[in-house]
Amino acid sequence: MMIIAVVGSGGKTTRIHKLSRYYRSLGKKVFVTTTTHMKKEPDTVIPTCAKDLLNPLSETGYCMAGMLTTTKDAPVQKIGPLPKNLYEHVVKEADIMLIEADGSRGMPAKIPAQYEPVIPENVDEIHIVIGMSALGKSAREVVHRLSLADKDLEIKEDTIITPFHLQKLLK
Repeated sequence: MMIIAVVGSGGKTTRIHKLSRYYRSLGKKVFVTTTTHMKKEPDTVIPTCAKDLLNPLSETGYCMAGMLTTTKDAPVQKIGPLPKNLYEHVVKEADIMLIEADGSRGMPAKIPAQYEPVIPENVDEIHIVIGMSALGKSAREVVHRLSLADKDLEIKEDTIITPFHLQKLLK
């Protein structure tokens, strides 16, 4: 069993789907979930019991699941974390667990709050992503939680984002 948390902004879900395809091509059973919020996709399982997760995992080698949640960006339905007992059932059955462990409200860059990212203790790898689509745009357009920027970041609302700024955000 390998558990990978994907954190940062601008590409977490895409990274998770690429990893999922790769590991499934190797014949691995892949489970996808979140510790924060993630867009509910058509094949997302909203479980009522462990079998709801384990059946697709054993039948197709893939399951994406979480609990329905309400968020401020209402038209998009989101999922939140699984209850601990269901998470623990899946950990025992999946070969690879991919966890979206951070949120950025769809923005390509972010300044994390003190409580972020939300990484489970049993994680083996952490993949950090940031959206290159932020380059050349004003910080107000592309940086989530811009209000948390301090003077060390050298980013204000009208700052045009460069590779230098993205490096600082990643650090």
